[in-house]
Amino acid sequence: MTTICQKSPVPVTTMTGTSDTVENEEVLEDIEIEAKFVANKIKFLIDSKFQVYDNKKKEFRNIQPKDIVILLRSTKNKASIYEKELQNQDINVYSDTSTEYLETYEVQIIMDLLKIIDNPYQDLPLVHVMRSPIGMFTDDDLLEIRLADKTDDFYTAMLKAKLSVREDLRFKINNLLDQIEKWRYLNNSVDLDELIWTIYEDTGFLNYVGLMPNGEFRTANLKILFERAKQYETASFKGLFNFILFMEKVKTGGGDLGAAKLISENDNVVRIMSIHKSKGLEFPVVFLACTGSSFNMMDLNQDILLHQNLGIGAKYIDYDMQIKYDTISKLALREKLLEENLSEEMRVLYVALTRAKEKLFITGIKNEFEEANSKMQELVDIYKKENGKINPILLKKYKKYIDWILLVYLYNKQNAKEIMKINIIKKDEVLKDNNKEEKEEINFFELLEEKSKNITEEELQDLKKKLEFNYQFIELNLIPSKDSVTNIAHLVTGNKSENMAQKRPATKHEKQYDLPKLEDVEEEITPAKRGTIVHLCMKKLDFSTDYDLEQVKQLIENLKANNIITEKEAESINPYEIFKFTKSNIFKDLQQAKEYHKEEPFYINIPANSVMNVSSDENILVQGIIDLYFVDKNGKLILLDYKTDFARPGDEEILIERHKPQLMLYKEALENSLNSKVDKVVIYSTSLGKELIVDEN
Repeated sequence: MTTICQKSPVPVTTMTGTSDTVENEEVLEDIEIEAKFVANKIKFLIDSKFQVYDNKKKEFRNIQPKDIVILLRSTKNKASIYEKELQNQDINVYSDTSTEYLETYEVQIIMDLLKIIDNPYQDLPLVHVMRSPIGMFTDDDLLEIRLADKTDDFYTAMLKAKLSVREDLRFKINNLLDQIEKWRYLNNSVDLDELIWTIYEDTGFLNYVGLMPNGEFRTANLKILFERAKQYETASFKGLFNFILFMEKVKTGGGDLGAAKLISENDNVVRIMSIHKSKGLEFPVVFLACTGSSFNMMDLNQDILLHQNLGIGAKYIDYDMQIKYDTISKLALREKLLEENLSEEMRVLYVALTRAKEKLFITGIKNEFEEANSKMQELVDIYKKENGKINPILLKKYKKYIDWILLVYLYNKQNAKEIMKINIIKKDEVLKDNNKEEKEEINFFELLEEKSKNITEEELQDLKKKLEFNYQFIELNLIPSKDSVTNIAHLVTGNKSENMAQKRPATKHEKQYDLPKLEDVEEEITPAKRGTIVHLCMKKLDFSTDYDLEQVKQLIENLKANNIITEKEAESINPYEIFKFTKSNIFKDLQQAKEYHKEEPFYINIPANSVMNVSSDENILVQGIIDLYFVDKNGKLILLDYKTDFARPGDEEILIERHKPQLMLYKEALENSLNSKVDKVVIYSTSLGKELIVDEN
């Protein structure tokens, strides 16, 4: 059967709501329309239990996906579209040329995120990530950010926009910037594959794409990216920048990396292949698709043609007239090569037409079919030969498989009608057929009650056994594979981590306050946020400088002027607390230190049973950032952690007890990393204005 999809004279309009409201107007590509039709037809054949003959059993049986093949002259840029439409119909499909890996949505998002981790001053990757489920920015958000600075790069505009945009947008910006900063730190301390997996966990993007259409395929693609990064790290070149450069070279060089394959061609799947690859194979049902595509004759338009027997034919260039035109030799070669190309296309078409054992469907798109068919009929009547063969003049005029097939049909209608049927379907009809019917609502409890009436005792016992099944390793579900130091420290301290207000009896002078409204909380700087800001100021201190109070205030002003912190955040900082730190003994030790390291990220594995009430010795990967460690003038290794908790004189032991589990993990991680013993662990409390010795050897 030959099916011709005729283009509609007007674009197809998709409407939602009332019939008078047009929500979206979209002109679909021809290849998508044809792919939808083929997918619908295959779905109909399977659902209607079309009968095919089984040579092994010598009987007819219901058609299966593996009985069907879709043949294309060229699979490039087409096979992926057919795959998508079949998958939309819940039909398993296999193709040797699946969607190009680097062009898949999920891989592009992660690659763009890696680019901005390496260098955030790249507008296109940054905006792509911001508009993705990772950033969750809307078009209005992006417009508001751009209005903050119309000339600079988008990253700088985003930093400036923090000071003026609405609160919800500021939260989005701060959240994205914090994550990028965290990943940039992490990039300096872990392998590339670990960085990518951390991104998956922090963003939940791996789970997100798993819920999208073809989620299993998308999830597999992201896992492949992780594996490829792991393989790349084993090569001589390492690092994020080199990995990005390598992937860009693969993409721009015309190559690609194979996408994930969840099924093989030997499974019960519809196969998509080129006509060349189908040589020697037979299938019960064949779809010869895209016959409306023109033959590739681009080589015949080159300035120089080469024939293995006739030699070379070239254009003549007239430099005086500044023109070039074909020579007789080139025209002769072109005519010869055209004949040979058409002969090759005939052989390819013959192969395609002889692959079907029982049913052959030929599909193609043709513009204004009735008018084109009338012109073709006129030419057939003019050039028709007595022997019934098609005149070569017509074969050279028409350079599409669908036209050649129609020529055969028009030359010998009487015989052709006995073996083939032509259906003409308009584009909007294909789209209409593609709309899936709404599924009938089913009351689960009514269905269960109906089923229970006919259940046997054996089935009842089997169901009871399944419902009472206890998973042997249920305890492992309670153990996180990865966690932060803060959460692990809370697990260690347990109920001992009461706040100091609970430990300390209230005095008669302490005032009780009502909780503020939610909208007020969002406008205020929370203690946790203030702690982050103070940590930032501590990080910016220059240990070679002997600070006075004015210099500390100027440091805070510089952070505000450079749009690193907002004015409200700057106002929340007590400069005297930071100034007092610069006059402490620990700061003097830092001024004389042999070396120091700020904000060092780390990872450490600890047994789960050491921090949780479980018997399993499975490890938990713990991550954190050490505020500062240094080697003092005497060669001792000292670990320092800033704490901004509110405290009063007399709360020193409570503060140490609260944070000691966390700092002991820091100490263990530092000793494992440096293979050196930590001599002293110190807390500097900004609230108390003093250092507290947590552990000392």
